[in-house]
Amino acid sequence: MVVALSLLPLIAACGLALDLARGWLAQSRLATSVDAAALAGGRAFSLPAAEREAAAMILFWANFSRQDINSATTRIGFMGATARLPVVDIPAVNTLRVTAEASMPTVFMRIFGEPTMALKATATVTAQTDGMELAMALDVTGSMYPTGIAALRLAAADLVNILYGDKETIPGLWVSIVPWSATINMGPTRASWLGAGLLHAADYLPTTWAGCVEARRNGQDATDAPPSVAPFTPYLWASTLNKYRSGTTVVAGDNDWSATRVTETNLSLQNAAVGPNLGCPINTVLPLTAEKSTLLARIGALQVAFRGGTISNLGLQSAWFTISPRWRGLWGNASLPRDYNVVGTRKVVVLMTDGQNNWYDYPSGAPGIAATTYDNQTVDADYTAYGRMAENRLGIVTPTTGTISARINAAIALNKTAISDKMQSMCTLLKAQGITVYTITFNLSDVTTQNLYRNCASTTTGYFNSPNQTALRQAFTQIGNELVTLRLTR
Repeated sequence: MVVALSLLPLIAACGLALDLARGWLAQSRLATSVDAAALAGGRAFSLPAAEREAAAMILFWANFSRQDINSATTRIGFMGATARLPVVDIPAVNTLRVTAEASMPTVFMRIFGEPTMALKATATVTAQTDGMELAMALDVTGSMYPTGIAALRLAAADLVNILYGDKETIPGLWVSIVPWSATINMGPTRASWLGAGLLHAADYLPTTWAGCVEARRNGQDATDAPPSVAPFTPYLWASTLNKYRSGTTVVAGDNDWSATRVTETNLSLQNAAVGPNLGCPINTVLPLTAEKSTLLARIGALQVAFRGGTISNLGLQSAWFTISPRWRGLWGNASLPRDYNVVGTRKVVVLMTDGQNNWYDYPSGAPGIAATTYDNQTVDADYTAYGRMAENRLGIVTPTTGTISARINAAIALNKTAISDKMQSMCTLLKAQGITVYTITFNLSDVTTQNLYRNCASTTTGYFNSPNQTALRQAFTQIGNELVTLRLTR
């Protein structure tokens, strides 16, 4: 009798231990499920609330539930525990919290009036940005006007907001913005980067040099050499006024400007504007900058540059200039850019375009520019950072027979390929330095260009094809989410 009575508390203790062990296992699974949900929600932090919560819920139920749906708000999960719908909230900026509760049925404790065991777990993730030098090379060619440029402003701002959160600066975080088209605007205050004696103010009257430069020659359009090694040539689109002829008749050129007629900054004229800086982006390169407000202001002021074409290799090269240690001190900060592979500093480039590489030909003037001559050269397309196509700075071998129009079309196609080849080589050079490259195509269906940008990216998931404005913002958002680090706490 004594032995039998002594067994009762022993059995109760064993039963309690078993229930507690089962409860501990269920609590551990609940905590793991909440962690997974919080990380999933954190990766979708900048998405709308419904999408963010959906991402968290999918991971929570995938880790905890047997998918036996009892109701809209509960499911039977691990070891028979019934979990209620988790709560996802934002307790602070760049912080996401997931809280879940569950009820675990007991086996022995129910004999003593405890049929269930209450479980609860909470996980919080905070998005933090580590040290980084990020260069955003953004296509501002005329095809972005007017809706594309508006979408780009929103998308690029999304990326900045993700990186900074509610902070104005973050230690070690620097961002540059490089607007590009058929040339790059280094800024009119950087005349010291030009070759000696190359800038002649009188050539630009009644205006001044806007700051754009031409592609450097002798292979220097494919390096990160500083101006002391490879000086720039100032961009100048000479007036074509009274210089185009068809026989003895003077016809309209493709940039007829004069001392009394310069309209290059009038965006409402679009391709019909004229001036010595025609085709030069209004927005200058913004070097590595720490302040969020400065970056957002520059992004909000982005404008398109009409004429010239789309020359992506120069945009990529100029982005490299802003983060290459060979340019340290040249942009104004004596300690930037930092060396490659420094612990705590990633170097990243985001290259975005909405078009194929091309050399634009503005068809002004009758009987057509393609059939007119200027300085004994066949005038075939706009002036760009590579001059006129007839100058053949890219070294293209074009057909010498056939109609002028056919030869021009062949030259345009060959130059397009040459520009793409230079861009691909530039991508390889950047990645060899340990620079992470993301690429984005926007509203572009050309498969060849899509593949060019896909191959340029550092990883297969680092390329984004964005067929519309919503997808463009999603691309910049996803890049931002990948660049931040999620810190998980409880």
